[in-house]
Amino acid sequence: MRVGLITTLNTNIGDDFIREGICSVVRDLVPGPALEFVLINKHRPEMLYGPNHPLRLIRTMVKGGLRRREWARRASRVFRRVGSTAFDACDLIVQCGAPVYWEGCGHQTEWRQDLWEDVVARLHRRIPVLNLAAGSCYPYRRQPERFAPNDEAFARWLFGLCRATSVRDPLAHALLSRAGCQPELIPCSAFLFTSPEQARRDPDGPILINYMRGGGHYDWDKNIDAGIWDRTVREVIADLRRRHRVIMLCHNQAEKSLAAEIAPDLPQLLPANAREWAAVVRNAKTALCNRMHASVALAGMGIPSVTVGTDTRLLMVEQLGVPCHYVADTSGAALVRELEGTIDQRSAVAARLAQLQLTTRRAYAGLIGRFVTAEKSPAPRSPPLQAVA
Repeated sequence: MRVGLITTLNTNIGDDFIREGICSVVRDLVPGPALEFVLINKHRPEMLYGPNHPLRLIRTMVKGGLRRREWARRASRVFRRVGSTAFDACDLIVQCGAPVYWEGCGHQTEWRQDLWEDVVARLHRRIPVLNLAAGSCYPYRRQPERFAPNDEAFARWLFGLCRATSVRDPLAHALLSRAGCQPELIPCSAFLFTSPEQARRDPDGPILINYMRGGGHYDWDKNIDAGIWDRTVREVIADLRRRHRVIMLCHNQAEKSLAAEIAPDLPQLLPANAREWAAVVRNAKTALCNRMHASVALAGMGIPSVTVGTDTRLLMVEQLGVPCHYVADTSGAALVRELEGTIDQRSAVAARLAQLQLTTRRAYAGLIGRFVTAEKSPAPRSPPLQAVA
């Protein structure tokens, strides 16, 4: 069984959580050496092709953003049928999570043409395609009732290419439903990356702080005061460290630098990969997170958190029943009270999350299992696979 995965690599550790959650379900369905994953970085779709394919050579030679993409588009029209791709030899293709629906998602992107239009659209009748853990990304305080016309056309087209679509937040579900599509609403697959057995109940364990300037990736309405959030986090840290060990949890080097600014005397953890991340957070008592997928993966261990953000990815975390706030709607004192409350309720929260995780795993297994079988004859193995390292 060969499964092609549309994902990112060496980009965002949260994307690794999403992908590994899906992989864990597939491994349960197809145990042993009969299973092979083909990972393709959606930001480098030329890696679908062999090392000497014209599209890959052109993308390697032509540098620069817009110019490179335009050259690639022109070359695609000419060379896209020269030889087959890494996905041609797969039995299943899976889009692994990430925001799929946002304002302007209907416009061209590098992965829409090079991956979806040129490759997946050609293969989807022969090879089942699944869009799993798809999410929305809109301003939290400006959630749309419907897709814009061009975005709706794209969403309907993408839905039509896929044998099954699951979404991770209720806004994505509502938008697709109003567009005439019927996806399944299931918590993000990153929830399955970790498990309660990995957690270590340590009464002296730390409280984790994951800090992003302004509370998130984007200042959607141009009115989020990053200085206020900075002062709020400093206040939270000062209060918590009187009673607890506090550690800064970082997902990239930029966050590590920010952590050094606001709390230079606290430990700053920057795990190198998803497995290391799970190992270093396992004894945490609770966490305050700006990264949504930090909260989701912690929940998979039964570790509670409080999440603060700026966009509708917060809705994905809300699906797990853990506290979530828009960045301008909370305060240092309120966050401290809530974090202390999660510690007091840790056992009950962990039990509830363990049950929800079991239900979530069954839902993904039921969806994926319709298209996965260990007994299926392997697809032809020519040409050799070109997976991104």
